[in-house]
Amino acid sequence: MTARRAKERIKYKKERVILSDILPFENPIIFSNRQFYRFLIANKIVYDSEEKRIKWEKTDPVLEAIVKLLFGLPGTAITNNTIKVKNLTTIPFAYKISHKEADFRALSIVHPRNQIALVEFYDRYKEMILYYCGISPFSIRKPDRVARYIYYKDRLHRESKTGLESHGIIEESSKEYENLKSFFVYRKYSNIYKFYESYSFHRCEKKYNELLKFDITRCFDSIYTHTIVWALLNKDIVKDNNIPSSKGTFGGRFDGLMQDLNNGETNGIVIGPEFSRIFAEIILQRIDRNVIEILKKEGLFHKDHYEIFRYVDDYFVFFNEKSTRDKILKEYRLQLMEYKLHVNESKLVRYAKPIITEITIAKQRIVDLLDKYLVYKIENAADDADAKGSIHVSSNRLITKFKTIIKETEVEYKDVLNYTLAVVEQKTYRILRDYKRLDETQSESEEDLINAILEILDFSFFLYSVSPRVNITIKLCRILRRVTEFLKVRGNANVDHKHLAFKSIYDNVSFIFRKNKASESTQVETLQLLIALAEIGKEYWLDDRVLRLYFGIDQDGCGKLRVLRRLNYFSIVVLLFYMKNKTRYNELRLCLQDHILDRFIEVREDNRGKNTELVLLLFDVLACPNLPDAFKRELLSMNGVTEERLQRDIIGREKDWFTRWTDFDFGGALDAKRSREVY
Repeated sequence: MTARRAKERIKYKKERVILSDILPFENPIIFSNRQFYRFLIANKIVYDSEEKRIKWEKTDPVLEAIVKLLFGLPGTAITNNTIKVKNLTTIPFAYKISHKEADFRALSIVHPRNQIALVEFYDRYKEMILYYCGISPFSIRKPDRVARYIYYKDRLHRESKTGLESHGIIEESSKEYENLKSFFVYRKYSNIYKFYESYSFHRCEKKYNELLKFDITRCFDSIYTHTIVWALLNKDIVKDNNIPSSKGTFGGRFDGLMQDLNNGETNGIVIGPEFSRIFAEIILQRIDRNVIEILKKEGLFHKDHYEIFRYVDDYFVFFNEKSTRDKILKEYRLQLMEYKLHVNESKLVRYAKPIITEITIAKQRIVDLLDKYLVYKIENAADDADAKGSIHVSSNRLITKFKTIIKETEVEYKDVLNYTLAVVEQKTYRILRDYKRLDETQSESEEDLINAILEILDFSFFLYSVSPRVNITIKLCRILRRVTEFLKVRGNANVDHKHLAFKSIYDNVSFIFRKNKASESTQVETLQLLIALAEIGKEYWLDDRVLRLYFGIDQDGCGKLRVLRRLNYFSIVVLLFYMKNKTRYNELRLCLQDHILDRFIEVREDNRGKNTELVLLLFDVLACPNLPDAFKRELLSMNGVTEERLQRDIIGREKDWFTRWTDFDFGGALDAKRSREVY
């Protein structure tokens, strides 16, 4: 029977941009903008770009003090619930994640001051964004319209609430998902790998003999913000005349906004948020149009002589004649250069018929492998009374065969790990579901299932270890969640069997922390595992020496713990979240308090307000239930709030700000995280 479809009109206001388009995907799952969104809504806080003011409705001294701190405007006068914003220039919180082997990518979270300005910008210019993202027929990931509804299937809706079904990725045209996580509906593909399996790809393979793939060298790092005005107006006129009025246009304001939230930088845009992809999309749409028009003049027409598909900055060019390919490549080199961008010559790859990539071949072989070895076998399934189930999994066999696939298809681990772990999670879900279908007298022993779970965990941690990245860690955490929730719900499960599974998780995570010291470029990847470990129970807490070694904390000459290398905001809040109020971590917690104070002391007082990392850290420390009020008052005094009563009221105002300290829903956070994945 087909599941009944239902829809609900979105209840979010324009401020939902804060939830969908502001934050990078790659951040700890305890971190979000949900409470910030609620705070803006509850207090009706808005930014007016014409008056350059932040406004709210209710007169409240505590709210006024919070607004000054949150938006980095200390010492600014407040008149009639309005505060003047002299400029929007702030320093984003930049952090690094693993990107390629021995390489990293810098991502950014922008200041609350800029976030609220982005809300107003989206609301004012959403139709312009849609128009300028719709001029190129090449783009296969672009805003299509403003999202109005949440769609879901009733059965999936119910199962998701029990943790048995995963959510979708991003709102697509003609697709139904429970969690809407984008301000716009996107056409056509929410994830690049969907394109490889699409009708469009297969149709082009029939029509054309060859495929050329290329991308843009360090696209977001290379974008010159002024080029958006060139893309929307006439580049030569803008450059030759330096027209001041262009600053008041849609392009000029987008340019200014991107500079303000990136400390005034014009070379490169912040990486991670959806609004940055939209900014790049508008520029690349213009480049696409220019190429189309030039090729027409040379007698080459789209869908007759060639077809091009672009997913953000990844290009797929289908063609028959070598001369056609050469002309297309030449024009992209020239047009990109006009906008200070360049083709990544090292990534030029050509495929002849049959047009199938190494990644596609590897993925199919991985599916076949997991279909064969990760399954709960049910005999006599037609008759429940006589049905029998059994399972046997060997991680050694899986690892060996998986490595063989990598070797024979010549793909890199990073190209298939995300996909592989997603399939492992799906298979794990089905194994546990099918096991539950049969009662204990019909299934083989619970011991067989536990052994299979141990082998699945071993295989999953192997996959993580060969190329740890944030999205890989999220997939691993989802597998851990499947296992831990299943064992916790089974009240009659053998205690020793539960312990074997939980001990396996503990040992693997502990090994990872012992093996790796937190570095500036790999903190976020491992921090997710610390959050996952906190879920399995009080018997499996890491020794404080393991945490100290990982985070670079050691005793000084006087025997006092000191942080030897700087910890960023994410490391601090995740460590506080993990330690909670456990007595065993008292000394470590005191050390962390000293380090937090040092982080503020090292920045000039008049610069603290525009430093995104310090603003986020300040508010999360104020809400953290495991830090003493005396410490919080000291921190407020350092940031200009000295009145004792006001300090007390600010501290007690909100239970959470950006980090979810209490009532944290591990499974729900993972589902929400998955629904925002792009690559």
